[in-house]
Amino acid sequence: MVDGGQDPEQERPAPEPVHRAGRGEPLLLLHGVLLTWQSWGAVLDELATEHSVLAPTFPGHWGGPEAARPVTVAALVDHCERLLDESGWETAHIAGNSLGGWVALELAARGRARTCTAIAPAGLWRTPAAADALLRKFRAFGPLLGLEPGRPSTTPSLLRSLLLPLLANRPAAVPNPLAKAMTAAITECAIVDDLAADPGLPTGFTGLGELSAPTTVLLPEHDRVLPPHVYQPLTSSGAVEVRPLHGLGHVPMLEAPDVITAEVRATIARAAAVHPG
Repeated sequence: MVDGGQDPEQERPAPEPVHRAGRGEPLLLLHGVLLTWQSWGAVLDELATEHSVLAPTFPGHWGGPEAARPVTVAALVDHCERLLDESGWETAHIAGNSLGGWVALELAARGRARTCTAIAPAGLWRTPAAADALLRKFRAFGPLLGLEPGRPSTTPSLLRSLLLPLLANRPAAVPNPLAKAMTAAITECAIVDDLAADPGLPTGFTGLGELSAPTTVLLPEHDRVLPPHVYQPLTSSGAVEVRPLHGLGHVPMLEAPDVITAEVRATIARAAAVHPG
């Protein structure tokens, strides 16, 4: 029994700030806003069978390092570059989801990616107005999630019922421990206002056509966070392949880790084909 009727889910311990596992070619995995490295779920163990996996939690997120203010997307890219340097990795295969997808693309533009897999990436806005509309929608959820100071969050069980359909097209396919971890993470993010005020947010990422590393942009069919009208027209060209993810939602590794594992491996295989041996 929990004293005072407190929900035991609110006492979940925070994850370690960085997850490392496996041996092999370096692979950096980057999560989306409000979440943690845990959002990669079973993808972590699968890819660790053949790669040295580094999966950090961004500063200001649950279990992550304290953030130096103000936090911007560029500052998060700098943070990830420092992690690469500290790991002794001049380059790495990089995969990112949502905000992590934007950061992955920026790292690729800086020459730090052997390959890049961007899953439902933020930043590829059709127009600055599209980014602004998305931001307004996101802020509308703030009071519900308890992200505003002094506002209690919704109970964890109700929050899960509201949150999971935004993240996964098939909420029932998300393992319960992972669903609980995502619920715990989302109310503990401390940098939402910083990111919302980032002057670079409306511009987004503009260097997609200039990337030289093999890059895959994956667009989930049932993305309720970044729906198709948010994106600029995206087509495959040069080093970049653009493909849909049929039947999946915004954080597809929650509901279909096997599909995402295969996609990351396929992107890495493209680099091996260009540079065999």
